[in-house]
Amino acid sequence: MLIQFLLLLLFIPQANSVSETQKIDWLTLADMTMEYRYNEEFGFDIPYPVFGEDVKTYEGKEVTLEGFVLLIEAEDEEIVILSKYPYSQCFFCGGAGPESVVDVLLKDKDHDLSMDQRVTFKGKLKLNVEDLDHLNYIFESAELVKD
Repeated sequence: MLIQFLLLLLFIPQANSVSETQKIDWLTLADMTMEYRYNEEFGFDIPYPVFGEDVKTYEGKEVTLEGFVLLIEAEDEEIVILSKYPYSQCFFCGGAGPESVVDVLLKDKDHDLSMDQRVTFKGKLKLNVEDLDHLNYIFESAELVKD
């Protein structure tokens, strides 16, 4: 009985750490390179991400990340992006790389976000290799973290 209790104590911390939200930073997301491959739909080579081993360890896990909100209006839809940089310096406008933006798929669409607002989001990290309608990094079921 004592041995069973001690074994149980050994496994409890591991079980808790699996479900905890992990904080990541932009340096973690920089663990990515780009590789050009031919795309049938477009008829020419386009860059696809190749994710490093460090960032792969976070795939499918709930993580938090702080950055700047970018709000994009497209086809009657608002797209929320978390960026390492404010709008004037972001991937789309200022020449930063694709590792500096995350597609945020909000769990709750009712939000009060503004352009360049500094926030922290929590979400399940998806590493996107094939879906060209989304960025390379996606936060699924994302939520705004309240301080």
